[in-house]
Amino acid sequence: MKRFFHPSFVRSCGLLGAVCLGGVLLAGCSSTPTTYYVLAPQTGPVASPVIQAALPQAIEVLTPSITSRLDRDGLLRVMQDAQDHMVPAAAWSEPLGEMLGHALAANLRQRLPGHVLFSQNDSVAVTAGAYLELSLSRFEQDVSGHAVITGVLSAHRAGAPDSQARAVNVQWVSPQPVGTKPADMVRVLAEGVGVLSDQAIQLLYSLPALPVHEEASSL
Repeated sequence: MKRFFHPSFVRSCGLLGAVCLGGVLLAGCSSTPTTYYVLAPQTGPVASPVIQAALPQAIEVLTPSITSRLDRDGLLRVMQDAQDHMVPAAAWSEPLGEMLGHALAANLRQRLPGHVLFSQNDSVAVTAGAYLELSLSRFEQDVSGHAVITGVLSAHRAGAPDSQARAVNVQWVSPQPVGTKPADMVRVLAEGVGVLSDQAIQLLYSLPALPVHEEASSL
């Protein structure tokens, strides 16, 4: 005997199957845990005594500004046809701007022993004599597989007029392609931040010195 099913029953079964299938797919996607990454400090050449003597005792690294396309939790990778893709199951352990500020401060602390280097919003009971700023437009892996950092690095002394501020364009590209592993991408980008740290010291050194009476009054 043939059995005939009402059309509403068939539609209900179809919807139920779709829901079940969707549940299986969602379960499969959520089974991959997210790995959180941090930019490790990078050692570099210690600044010469001449440079260290010319820099203020305390330097504050302001929280870097980043473009909206970089203001995400995930690691950014540019694919073909100018498409932005987030690396699957990988994310920064803190907001990217704050992490960059901490990484720069840690790198400068190693390169300027005896100086006080701190990030914006750190609880430090000293007044900075100079400020370092970074504005980023690119911090990613490009379509060719290289790590890329592009932006503007600027510095100014506390109390100095804006006309004495100094700025330089930064555009760093890794010598070799990074590879496909997120850990490799993070490691190479951290190396790029180390290069920016060396440039930051030269930029701070290029700032005009304050008059002697102003330097004495700020101590």
